[in-house]
Amino acid sequence: MKILDKYIIKSFMITFTTVFVILFFIFVLQGIWLFIAELAGKDLDLFTIFKFLTFYAPTIVPMVLPLSVLLAAIMTFGSFAENYEFAAMKSSGISLQRAMKMLTITIGILALVSFFFANNVIPDAQFRFINLRKDIVQQKPAMAIVEGQFNTIGTSNIKVDKKTGDNGEFLEGVTMHVKNNNMGLG
Repeated sequence: MKILDKYIIKSFMITFTTVFVILFFIFVLQGIWLFIAELAGKDLDLFTIFKFLTFYAPTIVPMVLPLSVLLAAIMTFGSFAENYEFAAMKSSGISLQRAMKMLTITIGILALVSFFFANNVIPDAQFRFINLRKDIVQQKPAMAIVEGQFNTIGTSNIKVDKKTGDNGEFLEGVTMHVKNNNMGLG
C-alpha cells in the first residue's frame, strides 16, 4: 500500500469515526425519546437502562452506517479539494479513480462486516431488546393506568378512580368499556 493510499484511508477513517459516533448518539437519543413512556416511572436501575440501550444500539447501526460513509466521503474529499490535494495528485499523474481505489476496497470490506453484523448480531440484540421491553412493561403494569382518566389497554378502555398499594397494584372505582368490533353489521 502506498503512502497516498494510507493517507486517504486515514483521513477517511478519522472523519468516518467522528461522524459515526455523532450520528449514533443522535439516533440513540431519538430511540430513548421513542421508548420514554415505557421507561419513565418504573424505578429502573442504571444497569437495566444500560442493558436497554445496549440491546437497542445494534438496530441503529444499519441506519447510521450508510449516512456515516456518505458524510465522511463528502467531507474527506471536500477537504482534499479545498486544500488543493486533488490538484497535487492530478499534477503527479494520479487519477481520481486511482486515488479512490483503496478507499473503495476499504468500504467494500466495511460492507461485508456490516452484512455479517446485520445477519448475526442484530437479530439476537432485537430478540433480547423485545424481551427486556416486555419485562419492563410487566414490572409495574399499574403505572400504565392513570387515575381519573380513560386508558386504552388492548381492546378495552379502563378508568380507575384510585390506585392503592405499594406499587399501585390495587384499583378502586374501576369502569371498563370493551370495544366491540362487530358494529351491528349483519
